[in-house]
Amino acid sequence: MQLPHVSAGWLVSVGIAAAFEILFPLALAMYVGRRLDVRWRYFWYGVAVFAAVQLFTRVPAVLAIQTLIAPQLKASQGLLWGWIFVLALTAALFEEVGRYFGYRIFMGKEEKTWPKGVMYGIGHGGLESIVLVGLLSSVASLVSVLAVQSLDITKLPAEQQTALHDQFAALAAQPAWLPLLGGYERLCAIAFHVAMSIVVLQAFWRGRLRWLWYAIGLHFLFDFVAVAIATGLPKLAPGLDATATALIVEGWATIFAAFSLWLIFALRDDSTPGAENAASAAIALADDAPDTQPLAG
Repeated sequence: MQLPHVSAGWLVSVGIAAAFEILFPLALAMYVGRRLDVRWRYFWYGVAVFAAVQLFTRVPAVLAIQTLIAPQLKASQGLLWGWIFVLALTAALFEEVGRYFGYRIFMGKEEKTWPKGVMYGIGHGGLESIVLVGLLSSVASLVSVLAVQSLDITKLPAEQQTALHDQFAALAAQPAWLPLLGGYERLCAIAFHVAMSIVVLQAFWRGRLRWLWYAIGLHFLFDFVAVAIATGLPKLAPGLDATATALIVEGWATIFAAFSLWLIFALRDDSTPGAENAASAAIALADDAPDTQPLAG
């Protein structure tokens, strides 16, 4: 049995997406650091918080539990949707509560300014983009596809040959540009992470803990609806192909990214040092961003 051919264009797109997912957060942090005159240590605070609440705690726990209940998830739609709810809720709780305590632990009694909050959010979303998406998803997928294509799968058991054939057939059927959506999604997600950092910052500026709950609610909504669309839409509309579903998911991400940008600047403290550069920074960042209009449809 021969594997279906995965186009060179698809492989190139994965490579471009991986490079963007890894390099963009660093380039953005460098740009914002210069533009808003804020130090890199606030980026590393965000990195540390994400590592603590996701990489070293929630993600390993989720993987372990999901492995244990995988047969039940396949057998029960009710359990599957319950699990999606739990995933979205725990992501929101772990990340936003972690973000709140990151402000308290790392910044202590120092002034918590808008530029610091922006850099803090870039660090939080940046580590997610670099490690979970760039390295563990895009780079790992590229290496895996290239490695398997070089193998003689006829020596494998028939069941494994069939599984690999089906996987490569699905990849071969994708448009060559589809992997680029991963990079676009990170653009939206980092905007969202920055916005949530600014929303949580309001708990300190305004002395109202309810702002933390606003961030948790928004985070849950963003995650749950995105996964619900990806999971439920193919069942509600069987004629809809995977590409159309992916574009609809990215449409949801685009809506939240636009809302996030509005939040970031609507909650700006005009008296904060460096805030006077915010509008020009936003315009310049928009000009520097990759052209994603064809991907967003």
